[in-house]
Amino acid sequence: MGTRAQALPAQRRTAANASERYRIGTLFLLIFLNAMLLVPQAGAQQASDCLACHRSSTGLKNSAGADITIRASSHMRGPHAGFGCLACHAGAAAQTHNAKTASASCVTCHADATKALAAGAHAALGNPSGSESCIGCHGTGNVSKSVAGPQFCVTCHAEEVKQYRASIHGRAHDHGNGDVPGCQSCHGATHAVLAAGNPQSPVSKQHLADTCGACHSSPQLAAKYMFPEARPVEAWRQSVHGRAIRNGNLNAASCGDCHGVHDILPVSDPRSKIWKQNVASTCGTCHSGVYKTYAQSIHGQAVARGVLQAATCTDCHSEHRILAPGDPGSPVYMANVSQEACSRCHADAQLMAGFNMPQDRVPTYEDSYHGLAAHEGRQTVANCASCHGVHNIFASTDPRSTVNRANLSRTCGQCHADAGRRFAIGQVHSFSSRAPGGRVLILVRIFYFTIIPVTLGLMVFHNLIDWRRKTKALLAHYRTAPGQLRLTLNERVQHGLLVVSFIVLVISGFALKYPHAFWAAPIVRWEHFFPIRGWLHRIAGVVLIGASVYHIVYLSAKKSGRLWLKEMVPDLRDAREAAKTVEFNLGRRDQLPRYRRFNYVEKAEYWALVWGTAVMAVTGILLWLNDWILAHLPHPSSVLAISTAIHFYEAVLATLAILIWHFYAVIFDPDIYPVKWTFLTGHAPKHEVRELTKEDLAEEADEPAPDPGSRDSTPEEGD
Repeated sequence: MGTRAQALPAQRRTAANASERYRIGTLFLLIFLNAMLLVPQAGAQQASDCLACHRSSTGLKNSAGADITIRASSHMRGPHAGFGCLACHAGAAAQTHNAKTASASCVTCHADATKALAAGAHAALGNPSGSESCIGCHGTGNVSKSVAGPQFCVTCHAEEVKQYRASIHGRAHDHGNGDVPGCQSCHGATHAVLAAGNPQSPVSKQHLADTCGACHSSPQLAAKYMFPEARPVEAWRQSVHGRAIRNGNLNAASCGDCHGVHDILPVSDPRSKIWKQNVASTCGTCHSGVYKTYAQSIHGQAVARGVLQAATCTDCHSEHRILAPGDPGSPVYMANVSQEACSRCHADAQLMAGFNMPQDRVPTYEDSYHGLAAHEGRQTVANCASCHGVHNIFASTDPRSTVNRANLSRTCGQCHADAGRRFAIGQVHSFSSRAPGGRVLILVRIFYFTIIPVTLGLMVFHNLIDWRRKTKALLAHYRTAPGQLRLTLNERVQHGLLVVSFIVLVISGFALKYPHAFWAAPIVRWEHFFPIRGWLHRIAGVVLIGASVYHIVYLSAKKSGRLWLKEMVPDLRDAREAAKTVEFNLGRRDQLPRYRRFNYVEKAEYWALVWGTAVMAVTGILLWLNDWILAHLPHPSSVLAISTAIHFYEAVLATLAILIWHFYAVIFDPDIYPVKWTFLTGHAPKHEVRELTKEDLAEEADEPAPDPGSRDSTPEEGD
């Protein structure tokens, strides 16, 4: 009993607690159901209640005098249309509320936008945690603003938007072109816009090229809109400006510095910063000193007068890929300025004719000593800018011009100290009779223009008819049996020196004249590092002259040499042999004449070699000593001009004569093809037995003459 009696109060307390919990739960359920059922009705009632005071007709103002009425027809348009008043103004649910308790905050729902805004340039508009900065762009319910395009930015950036609308981008945008950029295309997402000075901004100097390149380096857009340059950003990155910005120099030019920022206009618009007449002043923003000099020059004055064919900055330096003058890839690099910069205009015959200017300036420079040396890569030789100036180019009649006659001695004196004192300075770009060399130079050209085709034509004719006959009687195999001794070991060595030096002279000499030929280009390319072409040419010349001098001594010192030279002298019999040979080759004779030890072909070639070697040696030495000649000889310019002409034309004649005359005799003649081995063995082919007297044999062998009956016997090889 005691135990049961003690348990009853505890059970009663448990039941009471359960009953209390049930009543409390029921109460909360009723409250929840009531709230669920009454909220929509209360919301509708709240909007009606709000309009009772805040409708536009009431003219309600706050304590600061600001209008706090709303237009119900427009207030809840847009993405907020489904929200009631209390969704934003929760504090207005109280019967008594004020501006502070009933205020709305965009941060409640748009915390991410607020965070981005606080880190961007628009944080300056106000406290991002409030709604004032939001309303400034998005407006209130009474004033709904656009959230895309320039209209979105015009409230604060009226001038920039005005410039944009007048730009090439803005006009295309107004015509509905969806490819053109708007504000957000360049500046980034609205809430994340960064100041242009922020290194992370897409319009900062560090990133502007990438931003512009999104469109202007697009192959699709380049093809669609026919951009004048397909990849300008890539070219700019290689430029001196792009490298400077990459290295941290933010004063260097980027896209906006040259093309404008919001006011970008097409190049054809005279208001554009890159319009031909405005290019120099645009570049002058940074290069003020150069601009002042250029503006006074003949090019600057011409462009200012509206002569748009005249050169401005971009014509010489290029547009986007502007390299430093010391960069070998730059058009204004010392080795390139004449061929790449100046020749763009001055080698254009039509352009020069239109301005009544001489059309031969570039080719005459290229044919000059300076031009040829520049072609081979000489770094110190004069180019166009060396004489005419760089930005300070004036007409030659202008006293300020560096090529004005009164200033020539000082200009040329930069390289030639005696210019104007020891020697006169003649015309450079002219073929007239008043040029260095005068009428003599003209006569030299006329002589060689006549003698070269006539001589070579006769050689070709002679060899063609000889080849025609001999190919019909081509031997089955080359006759290798030794014949008469024609060249001693000593003579073969002389011949070898002649062959090697001549070939080196031809290749290294014509490489200077024709540096872009496939065979010359590798040699000329070496000139950038070491003047190997010039040294090879001079060394080969010395070898040729040395071998020639030794040959003279050799002939004079030996009795056999004097006899050899005597037999090499042409006479009337040679003329008769030549005539009979031609008649035989034409089928008018039954047999060839019997030749002596040296026939007319060999004599003609030998004396042509003597003449050519002497001429080339004299003119080559004169050209080699050009500085001495300029300082000491009278009329040095004429001497050098005439020497250059003779040296070149004689080289052409000698080279072609060897190819046509000598190579036929020792290679292409069907009787000895593929090669005449005499230059190695010293013995002539067996079929080439020539007349030899007893004295000939005795002198060659340095022994008593053989029996006259042994005609086919041959002497031993001497020295």
